[in-house]
Order: sequence, then C-alpha cells, then structure tokens
Amino acid sequence: MKNIVMPDYNKCLMNISTSILKHYNVETKFSTLPNLDFELNKNYRNVIVILVDAMGSEILNKNTEETVFLREKKIDTLTSVFPSTTVAATTSILTAKPPVNTGWIGWLQYIKEEDKSVIFYYNKDFYDNDYEFDYNVGEKYVPVTKIYELIEKNNSDVVAKEIFPEFRVPEHKKFKDICNTIIKETKNDKKNFIYAYWDKLDTYLHQTGTESQKVKRHLKEIDEDIKNMCNELDDDSLVIITADHGQIDIEEIVLFDYKDITDTFKHNPSIEARATAFFIKEGLEEIFVNNFNKHFRDKFILIKSLDFLESKFLGDDEIQYKVKEFLGDYFAIAIDKYSFKLVNSKRGFAAQHAGLTKDEMLIPLIVHSPKK
Repeated sequence: MKNIVMPDYNKCLMNISTSILKHYNVETKFSTLPNLDFELNKNYRNVIVILVDAMGSEILNKNTEETVFLREKKIDTLTSVFPSTTVAATTSILTAKPPVNTGWIGWLQYIKEEDKSVIFYYNKDFYDNDYEFDYNVGEKYVPVTKIYELIEKNNSDVVAKEIFPEFRVPEHKKFKDICNTIIKETKNDKKNFIYAYWDKLDTYLHQTGTESQKVKRHLKEIDEDIKNMCNELDDDSLVIITADHGQIDIEEIVLFDYKDITDTFKHNPSIEARATAFFIKEGLEEIFVNNFNKHFRDKFILIKSLDFLESKFLGDDEIQYKVKEFLGDYFAIAIDKYSFKLVNSKRGFAAQHAGLTKDEMLIPLIVHSPKK
C-alpha cells in the first residue's frame, strides 16, 4: 500500500529530543538525527523547539503558497510515532521515549481499576463527560519524566521553559503571542531551552478539513509569525519547528450502528477513532473478527493486540506495565480515509489523525540556524 507509512523510531519525532538530550550531555539509548546534531553542535545559547499540532508534511504540501518560509527552512521529513496522535506524539517528544514505554497512547485509555475510558488531558471519562476524577489518573498510572528535568539536572547553567497556548496561558490567544513570549524569554544572559506548543491548527483541521480557507489563513499567520520571530531573535538562537502528526480528510463511520460487532463488546472501545482498541467478550472473538472484517476489511487492518505490540508499532523498548491492558484484545488501524465515530453525538470531524497514512504519519523537520 503506497500510501502507508510505518513509524521509524530511528528517524521520528522522538529523535528530535534524543538529539537535544545528547547536546545537553544527557545519555539516551535511542538514535539521534545527524542533520540536527550538526546544527546543535554550533553551540547556540538558545535552543527553541516549536511544535505546531497537526502541521504534517502533507499539510504543508497542500498549502504551499501559505507556508513559503517554513518550506524553505525544512531540512528533512520524519515520521510521527504511532498512533499518529497528540497524546502519544507530544509525550514522546517531551520524554524522548516511545509510546510503548510512556504508556501515553491515545485520547482515551481504559483504566481497569475504574472501569472507565479516561481522557488523561481532562481527567474525565470519554463516554460520560460529566464524570470527573478526584485525582490525576495519568500521573497515577502513567507517570513520566520530561526532558526539562533531565536537561536542568545535567546542566546547572541551562534554564528549561515551556510555553503553551490559551488553554493553559490565557494571554496566549494567537500564535503571535507565543512567538512574542519566546522572544521575551531569550532576552537574558542565560542558556535557554524552550519548548513551545500551539494547538489551533489541529482544531481548525478537525473542523474544516485540510484545504479550507480557514486552515490556509491560519497557516499563513503561522508562517509569517515564525519568520518575523526568527528575524527578531539574536543570532545565538536555534529554532526547531515540527509537528506531532498531520491530518487526513475523512468519512466517519458510526460504529454503534453495527450491532453485529458491538454486541461482542465487553466494554466500549478506546485509544482513538483511527487506531482503536477493542475489548471482546470471551467466546465471541471469532464472531467479532468475522463481522469486523466483513464490514471494514478494506478500511482498517485488524490485528490481535498482542501481535500489534510484538510488531513494535509503539516502539522497541521496555513495555509500560499498563500498555497491554490499554490495547485490549484486538486493535484496528486505519489505512484509508475512514474514521470511527465512537459516540453518537451531532459533532463530526472533517479531518482526523491517528492512522497509518502518509498524511498523518509524515512530519517536517524545519530548522532556522543563523550560524554558518
């Protein structure tokens, strides 16, 4: 299948962070990116990483007039991790670990102890959004160590900062606000490592698709704001820009319309709409597989979850103790434009991610490096 891209854990989003850790003298067993190592070896005072959610390589290719500066500065194409989704990918860049080790795999993850599919970001049950937990579920079951801690521990002269958009920092309403804060944070005499995240492009893509005028306008804003920021930063600032994944225009399938499949469920599916874990009642496995493939054979790859895990889709590392539970009995991977709708809400998506298509899996490595 020429449109399918497998995750490459020697050349993926995670390896941006392994190169950064190497630069800051933090040991890592994973591969680094030679072309990024080359830039980091120029010993910049400021190292800035900007992750624009969903700004995959194919999004740039579809919107060339709006992304002139970004495409000029692009030095490579990487893969996302798998699933190609924000939860898995941003956790991997912030830990320099693959999803199999972090345990952060998808938007909703089934916690056996709670009998709930939990949105870790919101600390809520996906299928009952009114149900809130009185403790941090993610911190309890899938705790992680972020690269900020590792960098500062090994480098007493480096200050690590993170910059987030409006959902965490109310004054960061526009992407330009993020850029202005980056500039401000570098105007000191310290060595700075900065990680900045922007979410709105992902939202607009979900709402309006990959080539809408809304998306084009926002990409143009991002392109111009980054160009202006790079011009304002001093020449001792390396800027690395990437994405967690891309998106693909989709057609939604209301999963619970297929009673011959849903009658086999032990409980509701989890992980993602295009990378879905199924939990099947004992003795009904064959019925589930036959009916699933009858309806969706050309749209999804269905694989036993243990086989999925052994195939290293989530990376090759120590398996976090909850991962096997999270994956359930069978795992479905989207290989076409179709996406499951896991709840019968009126809200729908025009574009989505988490599958294996090149639209979702390929991400850019963009570098502004003033030092020659």
